[in-house]
Amino acid sequence: MIQDGAYFGYIRLFPWITLFISSLLLWGSSFIDKVGVFKVIFLICVSISLICILWSFSQRLFYHFQTFTYILIALIVLAIIIDLSFIGLVMCVGNEGIYSLISAIYNIIMLLLFLLSCSIYSWYYLPKDQGKQRAFNQRKSKVKKSEWLTNFGVAFGAVKFLSSLLTGTLENVFGVFLGVMITGTLSAVFVDVLYAAVYVRKHPEKNKN
Repeated sequence: MIQDGAYFGYIRLFPWITLFISSLLLWGSSFIDKVGVFKVIFLICVSISLICILWSFSQRLFYHFQTFTYILIALIVLAIIIDLSFIGLVMCVGNEGIYSLISAIYNIIMLLLFLLSCSIYSWYYLPKDQGKQRAFNQRKSKVKKSEWLTNFGVAFGAVKFLSSLLTGTLENVFGVFLGVMITGTLSAVFVDVLYAAVYVRKHPEKNKN
């Protein structure tokens, strides 16, 4: 993403996806979240999605404030991680267990995994590696967008399909697997976008259109 420049499709498409999922989870959590923590989280995700949607309508703003645009994309990626991880949590503990001990352990594990994954992916951006060609960072924007769309579509479709088939222990295990898979993989996109924002900030002359 750093070498290919900001790609308008990310900020134009994915906020609609997160808006849909976060809105559903916000509505669903209103029935099972008696404390209100998750409702606040999903309300924030919905708000971020709406801001990104409004921002995407102006391509001029998008290119003029690329650093801010990358930050918005990073927030959208984070919203996707939160949304799908919560779906995994509900599959793991059920509707009545979102504040249980198992839920707390699940959330702590996902948080630690997110931080660990971000640390590992950040290693590729250390000063000693700057300027080197990285395989995962060399594909064209259209290819990356297509792959992300495909992976996200497959993951979300699998969740909806398998959740209707799995019951009991299998559903619990799949919930944990979903959280680990989403958190571990999308962390790479999150880190990539943040470093893209830093790169654009430090080299504005290379990103003029």
